[in-house]
Amino acid sequence: MKREGFTLVEMMIMISIIGLILAIGTPPFVEYLRHAQSRDAAQIVAGILRQARSKAVQERNNFVVFFDTQNNQITMLDDDGGGNGNPSNAGFNPTARGNNQADGDEKIYGPYDLPEGQVFGLIAGSVDDDGNYITRPVTFSGNPPRVIFYPNGSTNEEGVVLVMPESEFREQIRGADMMMIVRRSTGSVVVQRPVYQ
Repeated sequence: MKREGFTLVEMMIMISIIGLILAIGTPPFVEYLRHAQSRDAAQIVAGILRQARSKAVQERNNFVVFFDTQNNQITMLDDDGGGNGNPSNAGFNPTARGNNQADGDEKIYGPYDLPEGQVFGLIAGSVDDDGNYITRPVTFSGNPPRVIFYPNGSTNEEGVVLVMPESEFREQIRGADMMMIVRRSTGSVVVQRPVYQ
């Protein structure tokens, strides 16, 4: 007589094997996902910074990127004085052009949120390319921190932006954080893993 199906013992052995495989494989998989999400968040931030630089060069006026570190958001401002930077447009205000704050008719892009679970965060002991300790997750000056891209592609200052999973930030776990370095002279954005001392 031909038997069909599984016995209860065979079923329990199979469930135990599946449980063991999941228990061994889940932590590395979860860690991989967190690292991948940090890389994605870094690429989003780098993309916004590169877009601001490109627009500043293309439109021949300042673009300002603001970082809201409390809400994990980024906003980009077309600092052209309003009226699309055209002096013959009624919305144009020459005193508002290049003053690094949102005025009247100037276009604001965003706010853009970091991906879910990602924050502007800093691991104690992180250092920049020159070996200096980083003391804030966004090192640009201003309140809120901001970087200004000029029509020649350069910026007002060199700075660093760090993003990471919120859980790793709270527990200060190294490895999933990502660093964007904005070069002052060229406005280029470099994405890399931070170094610790």
